[in-house]
Amino acid sequence: MRTSSIIVRRAALLAATFFVAVPFPHANAAEPAKTPRHALVIGNSKYPVGELLNPRNDASAIAERLRAAGFSVTLKLDARRRELADAIRDFGQILDRDKGIGVFYYAGHALQLNWRNFLVPVDAKIKKKTDIQAETVDISLLIDSINRTRNPLNLIILDACRNNPFGPDFRTDDKGLSQLDAPPGTFIAYATAPGNTAEDGDGTHGLYTDNLLKEMQTPGAPIEDVFKRVRLAVRRASEGGQIPWESTSLESDFSFLPGQTPRDKAKEFEADLATWQQLRAAQSIAELEAFIRLRPNGKFAELAQFRLDHLLAAKGEKPIAPRTPTVEACVPGSSSASTAYSGKPVPFKVGERYDYRRSDLLTGAEKEKLSSKVSKIENDEVSFDDGKTVTDLFGNNVRAPDGRKWTPYQFFINDYQVGKRWQAQFLVTLADGKQVNNTFDLRVAGRERITLPAGTYDVFRIEATGTNLSNGTTLERTVWIAPEKMRGFVAMESLVRRGATVLEGERIELIEYAAGGWGFSGDTGFKSSY
Repeated sequence: MRTSSIIVRRAALLAATFFVAVPFPHANAAEPAKTPRHALVIGNSKYPVGELLNPRNDASAIAERLRAAGFSVTLKLDARRRELADAIRDFGQILDRDKGIGVFYYAGHALQLNWRNFLVPVDAKIKKKTDIQAETVDISLLIDSINRTRNPLNLIILDACRNNPFGPDFRTDDKGLSQLDAPPGTFIAYATAPGNTAEDGDGTHGLYTDNLLKEMQTPGAPIEDVFKRVRLAVRRASEGGQIPWESTSLESDFSFLPGQTPRDKAKEFEADLATWQQLRAAQSIAELEAFIRLRPNGKFAELAQFRLDHLLAAKGEKPIAPRTPTVEACVPGSSSASTAYSGKPVPFKVGERYDYRRSDLLTGAEKEKLSSKVSKIENDEVSFDDGKTVTDLFGNNVRAPDGRKWTPYQFFINDYQVGKRWQAQFLVTLADGKQVNNTFDLRVAGRERITLPAGTYDVFRIEATGTNLSNGTTLERTVWIAPEKMRGFVAMESLVRRGATVLEGERIELIEYAAGGWGFSGDTGFKSSY
């Protein structure tokens, strides 16, 4: 039989069990005490085809910052091919010997070919594509070295996406670098999005490294916060022409400098929720920027980032789009397993209909069929089935037919990237007035292709964990979404546990989908997809 919105059912499962987060391993795993720190820093400027202004300065300054942070640093300036390759091999051997924390920084020319990335030494002579492997250093040499060490944590920073240095004699169809898979325990940071180029800069340092040098000095700042602040600063300074990019598989915490103040997470959430309730309709770019800088990985950072995107677009910003490979083009270790996805999900549309099948995950028995239809979209709310259910523009619950209400939260977000992690927290007000506090830890675990009764979709796989604060049960949830096709999820699996015992499980999968005729109704104030 058909009932009301599947989103009501999703809401029921959330609210009925009152889930609170179980952190991913990286969230609580402290950096090992007195772990050796090693860094290899490369700055290539003196190319015979045209000298770059800043890589030597950038690398020297980064080396100084890392030494101040307790790293043993090997600095190479204007490295030739043999020297560059040998330095990378030696770096891997040191990490393998000490099992220490490793940082690799490279500033200079680099290029991609067939989704593989190559660092360009200063003695490279490239006139055709077949010269690339012989004249450059494949970054897989670094990745392979790190993979073999099994050390606790690595950071790879590539400020390496300058324009083609070889002039009209050499052309490549692929600009910038291709996104790499981050090996286990590794954070990879790019000066700009995949398939795009970065500015060398006119000052002492390049735009990206200049901001990185500033953020590295923040005591106790988690590595993810550092690079999200860098991304915001570079984007604003370049008016969207350069947007840094990250890929991560970190399993432990890391900060360049000690000094993080203990956090009262309950009070932090209360303060952030109150602030976001005021800012969610804000017209002030400065206020949104300040909020994001304060909590780059906060419980409302994704919502705030979307609001900022909207305001910047209204002022004429046209941000660059990442270029990522198709599933068929992916080679393990060379690029992330993702389809060509621009990072701009399609919005909900009036008339759009989702039909799902709900079944017992443990037995496979079908429980019921569910259907929901978008009837209205206004401001930042989406109404299903004439208002019986309301969500935000991402698909997160707002109101349910039984009277439950949710504070704003970000289980579903706007910007999905493989390796991305974020948190969701919200208060559910029940019909009897009782409030329940819920949190989730989420990550985009992969990009894959799945086949359902409704068809075959290239999807992001999202993994989330939570805990019921009131009764101690935990939730394991996996959601598959195809944001370039639809806003609603295509499949969801949930397990409820008490300790090692599975109490219940269910699977919801799309059996039919009908696209709506148009998007927003009325003056929403949100013309880009949320």
